Amino acid sequence: MQLAIAGRNASVDAVNTLLNGGTLEIRTGTAAAVDSTPTGTVLATLSINATAFAAASSGSATANAIVDVTATAAGTAGHYVAKDSGGNAERNGTAGTSGTDMILNNTTFGIGDDVSVVSWAFSQSTS
Repeated sequence: MQLAIAGRNASVDAVNTLLNGGTLEIRTGTAAAVDSTPTGTVLATLSINATAFAAASSGSATANAIVDVTATAAGTAGHYVAKDSGGNAERNGTAGTSGTDMILNNTTFGIGDDVSVVSWAFSQSTS
């Protein structure tokens, strides 16, 4: 099965809408299954914009700017958990400074250090 670009864009936009006005937790360690209890220590919690992502194009969308926060715990970031406005986990993935699902300004944080999401995109493959 293959999904055309229009379908991919619709899928990406629908899934991203779930995150509008939600939160983003930067956590230590490896992510658990998204429908399981999240694992790791929460290093920082960021607010996701009322419109979380730009409209999809070619089956991919980039998150709108997320305001930086300071870390509330010390540790090494390994993953993120994105929650809807009701606090339900909708998505998780790897977090780091390169080669991960979400790019951060750093991976090692102390309490009070700035935590920034450098880039975060979501895409739907053709199959």
